[in-house]
Amino acid sequence: MCKVPTIIGAVVLAATAAFGQYTNIAWISFHPGDNQPTTNAAARGFTQAPDAGYTQLLANNGYSVTRFVTQDNPPQSLIDQLNTFDLIIISRSVNSAHYQQPNETLAWNSSITKPLMILGGYVLRESRLGYVTGNTIPDTTNAIRLQIEQPSHPIFQGIARDAQNVMLNPYADIVTLVVSGTNNVQRGISVVTDPLDGGGTILATVAPADAGPVGGTRMIIAEWSAGATLTPSDGGARNEVLGSRRMVFLTGSRESATVGTSEVAGVFDLIGDGPQLFLNAVAYMIPEPSSAGLLLLGGLPLLLRRRR
Repeated sequence: MCKVPTIIGAVVLAATAAFGQYTNIAWISFHPGDNQPTTNAAARGFTQAPDAGYTQLLANNGYSVTRFVTQDNPPQSLIDQLNTFDLIIISRSVNSAHYQQPNETLAWNSSITKPLMILGGYVLRESRLGYVTGNTIPDTTNAIRLQIEQPSHPIFQGIARDAQNVMLNPYADIVTLVVSGTNNVQRGISVVTDPLDGGGTILATVAPADAGPVGGTRMIIAEWSAGATLTPSDGGARNEVLGSRRMVFLTGSRESATVGTSEVAGVFDLIGDGPQLFLNAVAYMIPEPSSAGLLLLGGLPLLLRRRR
């Protein structure tokens, strides 16, 4: 009896499992599902989560995304569950007060041992997770391009830029949408302008010509190595060691001052090369496939030849 299909099937399943385990993303947000906005958001006319544009972009590019609702005092059971994912992303659509107290900052900074991306500036502040040394946070007021500060970094592969390493195409724009039955202009990206803590590396900033009220570092994208030390200050200054790699990738609108709830923040605002840059960053933050998986796939041609 020929057992080649059975053997090959087993190899393919094993290889698929080896690769598939690197595509699972945990998404932290106010909203429990893409089609389940919070009560406050639904009352203002949202039929989808305001930040659904990001999770849909990820799903359309082959990622498996699971939503978790942001919460005060995250229990150890939640931290343990998040650590089974390959990448964790904290949406712009969260309550920054959930990332403030000593037990909360320790959980997110040190107890999370998988790569983590943060999309919103408010949770970065010294009074929150402590990725920056202050709390100054103006909003962008117009479409922006990015100044690429580390041109050889892999997340910028395929991103067109000029001789000064400014993106040729836009990154993000101001969002206008219907809220409570009225066209409503949202505020822009909230940019913390203070210096980075913990030896972080700035990868991209708001292009000078597009900065408007955003001064200081103008940081939009930055990264930190595992083992870096942050010093959040709420509840008393303390040192916290990062449990894995971290990336800040600022995107998502700030709610209009008139809508009455922050639960409509984080609407997808990427345009031009912004979506591709986001996907590049996600791919960069996900661990490499295991050598075992690569060997399994690499051995398929040899197996076929030997069985003929």
